[in-house]
Amino acid sequence: MALAKWYKVDFHTHTPESKCFPDKSITAEQWLGAAKQSGLNAVVVTDHNSVGFISKIEEVKKNYVDDSFKVFYGIELCVSAEFTHILIIFNDALTVTQIEDAIISDLGLKRDNWANTEVSVSEEQLKNLCKEMRDNIFIIPAHFASEKGLAKARTNAIKQYQDFLRFDAIEVRNDHDIDEYNNKLSNKAINEAVLITGSDNPSNNDEAEHSVEGFGKKFTWMKMSAISFEGIRQVFIDPEHRCINWLQAQKIGVDFDPNEVGYNYISGIKVNGIKHLSANMSMRFSPYLNCIVGGRGTGKSTIVDAINYGLDTSLELSKCELLNKTFEKNGKIDTYFEFGSNKSYCIETTKDGKALVHTCYDDNGKVENPPEFKIDFYGQKEIFALIEDDNNVIDTGISPLVKMIDSKINTKLYGVFDEIETALLEMTRLADDYKNNRRKIRELPTIKAEIAKSEALMQKFKASGLEMARKQYDEIAVRVNDCKKEVMAHSFYFDKLANDLQIKIEDTENMIARIQEKGDDSAVEFMRRIKQSYVNFLALVVQQQELASTIATEFESSNICDELQKKKEVYNNALEQVQNTGSENIQEIQDRLQECKQREKDLLEIQGQQNMLEEEIKNKIGCFVESRLKLTEQRRQIIDGLEFENIKINILPLAHKNRWRQVLQREIGKEGTFDNDFQKFVDAILLDDDLTQYKKYLYFLLTTEDGDISEITSENYDSRFYKLWEAKSKNDTLSSLVKVIPEDYISIKIIEESGEIDINEGSPGQKSAAVLAFILSSGENPLIIDQPEDDLDNSLIYSLVVKSIRKMKNRRQIIIVTHNPNIPVLGDAEGIIILERNSDGKVAFRNSKKAGCIEEKLIRDGICDIMEGGEGAFKKREQKYLYSK
Repeated sequence: MALAKWYKVDFHTHTPESKCFPDKSITAEQWLGAAKQSGLNAVVVTDHNSVGFISKIEEVKKNYVDDSFKVFYGIELCVSAEFTHILIIFNDALTVTQIEDAIISDLGLKRDNWANTEVSVSEEQLKNLCKEMRDNIFIIPAHFASEKGLAKARTNAIKQYQDFLRFDAIEVRNDHDIDEYNNKLSNKAINEAVLITGSDNPSNNDEAEHSVEGFGKKFTWMKMSAISFEGIRQVFIDPEHRCINWLQAQKIGVDFDPNEVGYNYISGIKVNGIKHLSANMSMRFSPYLNCIVGGRGTGKSTIVDAINYGLDTSLELSKCELLNKTFEKNGKIDTYFEFGSNKSYCIETTKDGKALVHTCYDDNGKVENPPEFKIDFYGQKEIFALIEDDNNVIDTGISPLVKMIDSKINTKLYGVFDEIETALLEMTRLADDYKNNRRKIRELPTIKAEIAKSEALMQKFKASGLEMARKQYDEIAVRVNDCKKEVMAHSFYFDKLANDLQIKIEDTENMIARIQEKGDDSAVEFMRRIKQSYVNFLALVVQQQELASTIATEFESSNICDELQKKKEVYNNALEQVQNTGSENIQEIQDRLQECKQREKDLLEIQGQQNMLEEEIKNKIGCFVESRLKLTEQRRQIIDGLEFENIKINILPLAHKNRWRQVLQREIGKEGTFDNDFQKFVDAILLDDDLTQYKKYLYFLLTTEDGDISEITSENYDSRFYKLWEAKSKNDTLSSLVKVIPEDYISIKIIEESGEIDINEGSPGQKSAAVLAFILSSGENPLIIDQPEDDLDNSLIYSLVVKSIRKMKNRRQIIIVTHNPNIPVLGDAEGIIILERNSDGKVAFRNSKKAGCIEEKLIRDGICDIMEGGEGAFKKREQKYLYSK
């Protein structure tokens, strides 16, 4: 036996021994051959009131039975005066003689009445069989609501069975069977049991008749480490992840095969050259739940470290003290990684000095650029540390809890992060414009004084007519210069357009050449049409270039240019007369006055723009916050899609006050100082469910003139605390704090009978259990956890951890190193690996068994002998499922 996998089991079949099996010529060999050929992994022989055919099967079954196919012996009994059909399935460890004796002695069904459906056994006789053989039989009502099904009996008649037995399973063939079962269950007429399906191997021509043609027309998927009576018992005890009946499978799809895995998983590892491990030690892993168990010092952590370092090429060997000391020079770790059921890789890891060398292979040989083999690995104490690290900004750039959420939606976040970055850039650009404008506006009083001074000097030259001449000259000069700019821009536009078109034509020609090399004629023709379009357009642009040149030439000799020249001559003559009087340099005064007036005009325009810029900054702050909230919403959607047991998780936008406070202190250069003032400030800015104050804070950072934080908070702070902000404002570094964005806060609450407990208020055990449940539910990569139970007690392991494991193990692979039996037993592990030290002191498999499940005695014994409280876990499991030996 080994790892659990899914098998097809037909629980209800008939042989020629049954009267309604018309072809009596079918031999045991033919019957077995047809059953195996149908694709089934197991069949149960359940002839009507008879076990007469099983001796014939027993004689030849060795030629058909193997690891992939098995036959179980049973009987379809007619019970009570109502002739209710009940399936009895016998332990395959029983001999044919033991089964026959039980039918005759315990049930009182004599050979002369075998296969006679007009004979029935009483409830008392069935009770006697249960008393004598309960551990070696399964009792299953057949075709529950169909003819002769148990549901057809009176309710009181059904209830009486509960006086002496619990049905192990219920056979259902259709939705009506299920509805009737649920009705009887709600009325407490029947015990809760797993619903299974058998075919009754019908004939192709008549459903009422049996034939070898009907094998597997209906069946049940069952997960076991191997096909065995004990394996089936474990399915009946814990069917949640071990049983899929025909009706369930049909709703998924006719080609449904639960052995096909859609997520990535580690299928195995082989290690050689690790000092304390046996040579060439290899183990396989299930895609579901795997538990590596053993006493202290049996190499469990070494195995998972080997997997981690064998797959993660970024890890340095020196960071793993144990592996660094024990991994020998010629050692090798082969890790096998599966991308679903479609693509397999082997990652070979060897040691080169102090470094690890990774080489990847697939079915075709060495892979030069392998994909990333993502796993989630949590070593000892790392789980508890996640809560502590959530408040530690020194070692973690982002909240580790938030990081786990983001790892599920990496690709979806790229666009949101781009939006946030763009909004930040636009905010800071506008703020830079706003502050530059403010610096310019400070010149306005000086400019106005200079204008007054220059105008006073010019006043005494007013009679000369110089001022009027200059004014007339300036007026026409402005018109001429504006026109000249437009003429030049007109010419430049067509020159640039012509150049761009020429580049496009050359690019298209190059593309045509490349396509021609590949022989794609249709694409070449298409590109030639595009090129011709560019050529035609260029011809039109060249015509406009010539027209623009003509316009420029004509402008130089236009009337307005002639008028400008005349006004200039009048002004120069007046200027010459004034300067001949020996007065100040009137030209300089005149030029300075003109420059100052233009500067005044520009500054007044800038002053008018400030109000608009303020509104734009506020709008961009709103856009930034909206983009940031999109990120929170993406994370919230992931959390809302997760399923947790006994914990409640919520995400609060921009609410991680502790981390934000620490980052602000670091950015301002005051780590560990002014803690109370910083905390008061953070509390005043980050209000619950209200980001208004945070927006005001951003506006303050981007626009404040002196850095006075009393503009946004009325709290009283140490006088030195105010100066910190004022100093950053003077250094013009205050606006850089907008990039210090508060992180989302992951709120985790533990749900107990007494109420909800915030994780930060819980005990170390509660914190670890809640975070472990969160880890289990928040990812898709293979998850490896090394001894998570160190801080946990058994009640937490079951209520928080095991329930999460059971829920998630069909969605992601889980590999756990553990000392606690509740995890493999109550988690119903599909692969249990038990390690011990052999006589040479090397780590080896216990009793040379590489893997198995709890239905195997060696595994159960190992759990009871090695694991802490092992027997108690089995008893707890029995109580949980109301199963008693």
